Amino acid sequence: MDLKKKILLVEDEALIAFSEAACLRKHGYEVLTVSNGQAAIAAAEKDPSINLILMDIDLGEGMDGTEAAIRILKKRDIPILFLSGHNEPEIVDRTYQIGAYGYILKNAGETVLLASLRMAFKLYKTHRRQQETEKKLRELQECYESVIRKVPVSVFVVQDRKYVFTNECGATLLGYRIPEEVVGIPVEETVDPTHLKDIWSQTDATPESMSNASQRFQIFRKDGHVIWVESVAIPIVYKDLPSTLLIMRDITQMVAVEKNLQKETQLHSSRYALLEHSFSHDLPDILRKIIDTVCDLTGSPLGFFHFLKNAPMRNRTVQLHAWSTSTIEKYCKIQEHPSHYPLEQAGIWADCARIMKPVIHNDYPSIENRKGYPEGHPHLIRELTVPVIRDNLCVAILGVGNKSSLYTEEDVEIAMRFSDLAWDIVERKRSEQSLQESEEEQRSLLKELRHRTKNTFHQILSLASLQVNQETEPQTKEALLDMRNRVSVLAGLYETLQIEETRTVSLKGLIQRVCSSLAEAFAFRTKQDLTYEAEPISLDSRSASAFGLILNELITNAYKHAFPDGRKGTIHVSLVKKEDRAILTVEDDGVGFDSTARDTSVGHFGLELIDALVNQLGATFQIQSRTGTRATLTIPLPVSGV
Repeated sequence: MDLKKKILLVEDEALIAFSEAACLRKHGYEVLTVSNGQAAIAAAEKDPSINLILMDIDLGEGMDGTEAAIRILKKRDIPILFLSGHNEPEIVDRTYQIGAYGYILKNAGETVLLASLRMAFKLYKTHRRQQETEKKLRELQECYESVIRKVPVSVFVVQDRKYVFTNECGATLLGYRIPEEVVGIPVEETVDPTHLKDIWSQTDATPESMSNASQRFQIFRKDGHVIWVESVAIPIVYKDLPSTLLIMRDITQMVAVEKNLQKETQLHSSRYALLEHSFSHDLPDILRKIIDTVCDLTGSPLGFFHFLKNAPMRNRTVQLHAWSTSTIEKYCKIQEHPSHYPLEQAGIWADCARIMKPVIHNDYPSIENRKGYPEGHPHLIRELTVPVIRDNLCVAILGVGNKSSLYTEEDVEIAMRFSDLAWDIVERKRSEQSLQESEEEQRSLLKELRHRTKNTFHQILSLASLQVNQETEPQTKEALLDMRNRVSVLAGLYETLQIEETRTVSLKGLIQRVCSSLAEAFAFRTKQDLTYEAEPISLDSRSASAFGLILNELITNAYKHAFPDGRKGTIHVSLVKKEDRAILTVEDDGVGFDSTARDTSVGHFGLELIDALVNQLGATFQIQSRTGTRATLTIPLPVSGV
């Protein structure tokens, strides 16, 4: 039973109204009764506690129940249940068109009436909930659209390949003033045709096939300007229809930065390759490769690089130096052309040298003051030339021509960078050539100097030998012979250095030279055997010179003093290495050595010379005399001295 529900009963028959009201009150309803439509309208407006109207359709004269219901529902949302003795279909249809919650025949009985009331209340409750839900949905949609409209991201909804929604940011992206201007525009009118396949793959995809991967493409703004965007597509349902949500962002600047980075990377890679190429190729090949590179980067089939002779402007000449590979192989058929001619005679292609700035001729045939072509010269459509400036003077010109599109400042930048690189390589190659020529000259002079020095040593030795042979005084003859032998040591050392072309001298080879020379020098007057053995040890040339002179003095002393009166005997030389020392030993089996001789300064120049040279080497020197004489020289070796 429904309790505490207030019902407005509209019935013009008093007895029927009384009976129905009594029935309703018996079942716990509060009942307010009126007899006509005007009263029903007034009661419904005045009493907000009325929960339901039980309306008779036939209310006698005046308005009937359906008309009263229409007026009430215009001002108030309340369930109306019609009660009538008529069952004609047209009457029933009228009540449902009004929005009634039921239709009861008066003779249907109490049970039907009560059941219909309960059903009407339930329907009304459900209706109210639905209204609240719809209201919240509308509010949510309004909030959502308000947020989406203001969000700083370009949002589009596409249906049947047309824009059906966009926000303010999206409208701005396409160049429109307000979002409503975009609605209805076909997508293909805003997308670069070369990218339509990409956008259709997004907007036509189903939720199952869509990967949601971002895509890049170019779009046209309202003013025709082209920009790059990145887009992500999401399948949605918009206004009960399958749609695609596109979220875009303008990446034009980012694409420009990426292209600049790619261009710079390509330019640096090309420059590095050219620099590497320049170290192993001659100048004409290098310049041709540089021109080919500039032609590739600018899309030019023609290219050249020409020098200008460094002279006052009125006397300057152009030197035709290098052409691109394609110019030579495909276009230029000139049979004879001067390799040098005055700059004043050069055509407009040399204007960049005159004004010392890059020059672009994008419509070469229309230039009035241009000069004609030599026979076989390729026909020029457009041309770009740049000067190479050094010390405020144009030293070279790099030019390219016949690009399929107009030359731009970007082409100028490329040509300038590679023309400077070309000239840097030219200057380096010239410096290398100059250094090479200077080195060859120095080598020739050094070779001549060595030859003269060697001859001088031999002249000194020859003169000394002649003087020895002519001298009759024994003491003088012996002194000259000693001097000759010392010079022979130095000459041998010099020859060793020149042959081996090193700053270090092999002591083994030096010992062999000294022993051979002295054995030959003393062969005419003595009968001693001179033997030697040596381990491989090297010293710098200065130390080796001192070593050789010491060795010469020790062997000479042995020859001169160890074997008086023509005695036979043996002189043995050995060189060994022990740890960080080289030990030279010269020993003989002669008469021995008088140690007191070191205490006198007369007639012992050789020993004094040995002492001086030992100090120079930082070495130690000992002489022992038992059965013969043994001289030992101990030389400290540097860490790298083996």
